[in-house]
Amino acid sequence: MLVYLDQNYASRIAKHLLALPGQEAFGEVWAALRALGGRAVVPPSPFHVLELHGGYLLPTFRRMFARINQGWWVRPWPDVARRQAEGGSLEREDFLWRRGSWTEPADLAPLWGLLDLELEGDFYQRTAAARSWARQRLGLGRAAEAAPFFQILGRLVAFRSLERERGERASDLVDVVMAATVVPYADALATDRYLREALVRTGLNAGRHICSGRAAEVRRCARWLQGRNGT
Repeated sequence: MLVYLDQNYASRIAKHLLALPGQEAFGEVWAALRALGGRAVVPPSPFHVLELHGGYLLPTFRRMFARINQGWWVRPWPDVARRQAEGGSLEREDFLWRRGSWTEPADLAPLWGLLDLELEGDFYQRTAAARSWARQRLGLGRAAEAAPFFQILGRLVAFRSLERERGERASDLVDVVMAATVVPYADALATDRYLREALVRTGLNAGRHICSGRAAEVRRCARWLQGRNGT
């Protein structure tokens, strides 16, 4: 089983491990993950490195993930996208490897400007336009748009373009690229409320457990993980 903790979740668990107040629910998730032992892989990724900026949580992240990742890291997102496009399938080795580093952040430069596109038309037209733009920025042929990475990225960008009343956040590009990278492989994704809503409303939650950082959802996530352990 593969579980992915986005930056919000991982940071809150790290704060629990540092005995900071108000993180009790995230402590329950941590206990459930630890109880799973070798039955779950919980990898860090270059997205974590990017958003940490080498801050005070980095030492705790390193210790925390060393206990739950079984030595695996998420590959850099362009590598995942290209391997999907070239291989035409979802192999675990196209997503995970053992060469990750806490000094190598995700590079989003190839997709800068993605969220500033002036998309038009209905949801499907916007999805296709965003997908095509991203595929061209990576220098891939049109057939690459069938890869899950581009399918998911296109849907999330289209959804966001139709939800303009929500204010833009600096982490939005990280969120959509992370989700496009992780969702095809994850059995469970712990993320923030907006991204969870976007994944559910675009039909990308099928076959996987997605939970937000709201207290009730965090505890639901812990119970789901406990259920995988038969406890």
